[in-house]
Amino acid sequence: MKHRRILALILTFCMMISLAGCKSPISLVRSLFNKEDKTATQIVTSSEIQEGDIQLRDTVLYYKDDKGFLIPVMRKIPWTEGIAKATLGALVDNPANRKDIEGIGLIPVIPANTEIRGMNITNGLCKVDFTSDFLNYASKDEEEALVKAVVYTLTEFITIDSVQIMVEGQVHKALKYGTKTDKPITRDNINYVSTGPGNQKVIVYYEGTINGMETYFVPVTKNIEKLDNTPVNVLDALDALVEGPPSGLGLYSQIPEGTQVLGVDVSNGIAYINFNEKIKELEKNVEVGQEVAKAVALTVREQYRDLTGVKILSNGKEVNLGNLSKEEPVAVPTFANQY
Repeated sequence: MKHRRILALILTFCMMISLAGCKSPISLVRSLFNKEDKTATQIVTSSEIQEGDIQLRDTVLYYKDDKGFLIPVMRKIPWTEGIAKATLGALVDNPANRKDIEGIGLIPVIPANTEIRGMNITNGLCKVDFTSDFLNYASKDEEEALVKAVVYTLTEFITIDSVQIMVEGQVHKALKYGTKTDKPITRDNINYVSTGPGNQKVIVYYEGTINGMETYFVPVTKNIEKLDNTPVNVLDALDALVEGPPSGLGLYSQIPEGTQVLGVDVSNGIAYINFNEKIKELEKNVEVGQEVAKAVALTVREQYRDLTGVKILSNGKEVNLGNLSKEEPVAVPTFANQY
């Protein structure tokens, strides 16, 4: 009986080989144990979506507004090979890109006719080489905004920590208005607005608008003075936020005048922020309350990157901002602005 079973297995195997045509016996056997479920649903992460046959990625690009501030905007970019290069291409000032974002009133940052000659990403360093049109700008402010827009846009990708800017294959010691480019550049001083002294810096979020129609959140860097020279903390950042933006810049805050931060506690990803009684004025306006809550959440997340929500209190008692109940924390927005 044992021999008959062996013979039957050999005959069955030979029949399978003959049916498989040119497929080798080894690959045929392997296929019996490694079948893929062709009907399985593709798992898409939070930063990916499928639109028809095109896979899209949530990508943050830095455009410029009419006052010169860099504005981070999340857009869905086709996820193709060389997506970082394609993302930079969307920042070039040409008719197609201008039309693409005309609905939000922002401006592409990279000068017209600029081409990306090449890009290489190794161990967190992105070397990007532009044609000479990259240098077609007219002021130091434009130069600084251009460099920062490139660096901040590329470092939104988790594989990139710093950027080495090249022009026509050459690393320049400095660009024509003095911006240093001889070494890799990291994220620093986005929309720097302080004019006074300070030994520490924080990033806070104010609001901006174009012609009073489109509004958006603007990350700005402010100086603060700490006498004990200790690192900045979330309380420092919120104090700077409540202080409001410097006058004459076209930025604004809807936090009621006279608001003070009494204390902050962060636990299990939720920040409990205690203000004085002035913050309760926001309960009268749902829309304004939501915008202030978002500005607060974005500012706090600069200090706690894993933050998931904030709760607003007045003298220790929770207040209702926007259309959320007092029991619900305000969710921290994944992106400051979306388009």
